[in-house]
Amino acid sequence: MASPRDDLFDLAVNWAADYAARLGLASDEPDRVRTGLEVWYLKTRFAYRVPLDEVAAAVAGRPPGPGSVWTGGRSGSWARASGPEPSGS
Repeated sequence: MASPRDDLFDLAVNWAADYAARLGLASDEPDRVRTGLEVWYLKTRFAYRVPLDEVAAAVAGRPPGPGSVWTGGRSGSWARASGPEPSGS
């Protein structure tokens, strides 16, 4: 069973990935992703609860194309979505 911290991390990564995709910030370079996510991070409830560097590293590793969700907290990975992807809107 996932902990609330794992759930929060998963949510942050999935919302950040959605935001990055909508703005065309996709990159496999965590530093570039981090720069693109800084404003999003500061405007969300995740600020100071989930490290931006870790979120950016996870987003940078997202497989190309739609249909992937992050699961498993900080030690998690990308998996094929079994339903609709989480929306960060």
